[in-house]
Amino acid sequence: MTDLPKQSFEEEINLKLRTLNLIHWTAIFGQFFAVIIAYFYFEISFSIYFCIFLILLSVVLNILVSIFYPLTKILNYNETFFILVFDLLQLVGLLFLTGGLTNPFSVLILAPLVIAATYLDLKRIIFITLIAIISLNFLAFFYYPLESDALGISQNEFSTFEIFLIWSALIIASIFLTFYCFRVADDSRKTRKALKETQLSLSNEEKISALMGLTAAAVHELGTPLSTISVITKELVNNNNDEQVKEDLNVIQSQLKRCSNILERLRSNSLDDKSNEFINQLDFIRLINEITSSYDNNNVNVIISNDPYFENINVTIPRSAEIVHSLTNVVDNAFKFASSQIDINLINEEDNIIIEVADDGPGFAPEIFPFLGEPYIRNNNKAKKQGLGLGLFISKNLLAKSQGEIKFSHRESGGGLVKIVLSKNYLNLSNE
Repeated sequence: MTDLPKQSFEEEINLKLRTLNLIHWTAIFGQFFAVIIAYFYFEISFSIYFCIFLILLSVVLNILVSIFYPLTKILNYNETFFILVFDLLQLVGLLFLTGGLTNPFSVLILAPLVIAATYLDLKRIIFITLIAIISLNFLAFFYYPLESDALGISQNEFSTFEIFLIWSALIIASIFLTFYCFRVADDSRKTRKALKETQLSLSNEEKISALMGLTAAAVHELGTPLSTISVITKELVNNNNDEQVKEDLNVIQSQLKRCSNILERLRSNSLDDKSNEFINQLDFIRLINEITSSYDNNNVNVIISNDPYFENINVTIPRSAEIVHSLTNVVDNAFKFASSQIDINLINEEDNIIIEVADDGPGFAPEIFPFLGEPYIRNNNKAKKQGLGLGLFISKNLLAKSQGEIKFSHRESGGGLVKIVLSKNYLNLSNE
């Protein structure tokens, strides 16, 4: 009933230039004071002028981007990537001049990687991680060692084995933290995107319900004046001897009758048969018929069966946008993958109403079955199987909002089976 999901990325970065600018200024002042204190207070010998030059490069970059771009600018992938690469290489340059991996601030190499893993796509994340790993390899062999007579630090303070341990720890931390942050951020992005789709779908369903309510109101309000016009027209026909006028009045009567028929159709579709209230209740069988009737597929036969409970008792429920849209998503999915038949069963249990939707298609792929209901994005090039791709996730969340749940399984005869479980307590139905 569904395909193996394929991750898709849209450039939806929420990282503002102001945020990176603030981080840059914090890093600039931190680097400047660290260099000054280390050189003048701790009397550690290194090339302070080259270090100041590298820090000034960050200052120039910050000033330039502040001049050419508003601080409220939302950075795209490329802009964020190049800024983070600059930060990484600038830090590598400072470490090269100040002891390489023996400098305790070498751990700051992880900072650009964490930001990249949180905001960028996988391709750029891999690229910047490779740059970091190459830089760590470079710093393990090439650097100006630190020495200080005041602190008793000599050039040979660290052994090759100690540098190797620092190098291996940073390499492992770079890979682990990048992967960890990417997975967490990726799940968050997909969930956020799916929730947006959920809100949009729910909003559309609510608009439809509101439109039907407006239609019902129109039927209710127009019925009386049309009846009055019809009565007066009949009186005019009976009391008028002018054939031309009678002919015109007959035309008016025919149009009034046509309007009445239209209103009657709207009434039968939009109002409860036993009430003049606007549409707010419907029964399960009618709900399923409404949903399945919108599909024009002569190759797929829909068979609806139900327990006697639904016929013996007038089982009606509120027209809930959550329930309607959830069931629509499930039925839509079944139509996309069914070969020739869809079976919809209404089952009554003591505390729940169960709607089973089964098709005779290929069923759920083994690779995707454990992840059903999660916000993965389906991308299928076959036109007949295009759709939301997030339908099952949307249905799961909408049903949860209605104290319901959705279950997935395989039919013994082949095909997919989806069970929608609705709480009688939430629907205000009898448990008899």
